Parts: sequence; structure tokens; C-alpha cells
Amino acid sequence: MKAFRFRLHVVLTLREQAEQAAQQNFARVCMAVRSAAARLASAEAALQECLDLCRRQLAASARATLLEQSRAYLLVLYERRARLARELAESRQREAQARAQLVIATQKREVLERLRAKQQRTHQYEAARAEQKFLDELARRAAPRWWARPSVSADQNAPVTAL
Repeated sequence: MKAFRFRLHVVLTLREQAEQAAQQNFARVCMAVRSAAARLASAEAALQECLDLCRRQLAASARATLLEQSRAYLLVLYERRARLARELAESRQREAQARAQLVIATQKREVLERLRAKQQRTHQYEAARAEQKFLDELARRAAPRWWARPSVSADQNAPVTAL
């Protein structure tokens, strides 16, 4: 019998490549999320540091111009934190989309792999069946002729009684 050949091998290869591309995209997006989270944490640390500075200036009765500069810088830091929080939210949304695309690509590949496995099992079953048929035919041809005689009828099997 012929060797097994999966006719959709090319499609399976394309699906594997699409899954790999989705994995790479997901990895890039995850790195972007981590980077955005790190930038936001840095902005929050700078904001907290500025708030502490403003408190110290107020406690030390600093000049009004110095307090005004600190307040202006504080506003800039609040805006920066808000912008970075939006970027992080957008990055997380892109991460969810990339994860969904990866799941879909994986499912498409697995469907073809299950089909290939099923076709391969069918092929093996048919090959075993053909081989068994061939062996049965060889055994039938090689069997002695007396082996192939019909069985003895019921009357001939009856015990012989003495007369």
C-alpha cells in the first residue's frame, strides 16, 4: 500500500506559520505592556517625590514663587501620569486582541492536526486490512485440499451401536 500522504500539508504549514507570527506578535505586545507599566510606575514615583517636596516646602514656609514652580511641575507630572495610564490601557487592550488572535491561530492549526491524525489512523487501518486480506488469501491457497472439505454431517457423527 502507498505511504500516507496528507493532502492538506501545505495548508497545515501555513497555519503553523500564522500561529508562529501570532506568537511573536503577542510577545511584542506583552513587552510593550511591561514597558508601559514601567513608565507609569516611574511617573508615579516622580509624582510622589514631587508631592513630598511640596509638603516639605510648605512645612518650611518656602517662598511663593518656589511653591508656584513646584505646583506647575506637579501639574505636568499629573498630566504625564494620565497619558501613561491611557497608553497602558491601550497596550493591555492590544494584548487582549493579540491573545485572541493567538488562540484562533492555535485552534486553526489544531483542527488540521486532528484531521491529519484521523486520516493517518484511517490509512493505517486500511493498510492493516489489506495486509490481512492478502495473508488470508495466501493461507487459503496454501491450505491442503482436505482442509477445505465440508464438515461431516450429523448422521455420520452418530455413535455406532452394536448389532
